[in-house]
Amino acid sequence: MTQPAAEPHDSPGRLWELLDDVERKALRAEAELRRYPAGTVIIREGDRSDWVLILMSGRVKITSVSTGGYDAVLAVRDPGDIIGEMASMDGSLRSATAVAVEPVTGLWLSARSFNSVLRRHAGISVVLLRIITSRLRYANSRRTEFGDSTAAERIAAILVDLAERYGVPVPDGTLIALRISQRDLAGLASASREAVARTLRTLRADGLLSTGRQRLVVRSLNDLRQLAPDDH
Repeated sequence: MTQPAAEPHDSPGRLWELLDDVERKALRAEAELRRYPAGTVIIREGDRSDWVLILMSGRVKITSVSTGGYDAVLAVRDPGDIIGEMASMDGSLRSATAVAVEPVTGLWLSARSFNSVLRRHAGISVVLLRIITSRLRYANSRRTEFGDSTAAERIAAILVDLAERYGVPVPDGTLIALRISQRDLAGLASASREAVARTLRTLRADGLLSTGRQRLVVRSLNDLRQLAPDDH
């Protein structure tokens, strides 16, 4: 698949689940239902476009080109999340790329329609502001957390986040139920693919992780937490 994958533990939640029935109805009335196959680039960094998408199903990874020229994953957005809101609110160029990790269905609203709904329903604006503030605060805290950590510690922290957010119990541990490649992990952890491969080999050898093609099973989440940065 870096803000890193998981939302902060004190995140206010996802937009759709925080709205009341009247607010949801207002958004639906202005929206078009759109579908995107897995792998679709929904938003491209640097484009000038003026719309938002509220995810109803499927997940999206948010990436940005790093100074090193590779795609760093900033976040994974889930059903109920909104994408594209920043550029739609201030008219700026898209600051990141959004790619469908799975088939995605969403409510598409033009910036004009979206801002019209915000003016009529102040409660949506309040919820949106809380979400944006939480995302920025978490991005800042994670940069500080990762600043003094090794690549292996960062990778362990990302695996813990993914297991906590997308984990499904299986007989041999916790399956991370999100398709994710070594390249994605490298972007999430701000590490090289070589560092990811080396760390995964070590974790497998230590019995903490099982891997397959885009399949990760954390065999001991508690032990993996011990390898993450101290303030994780």
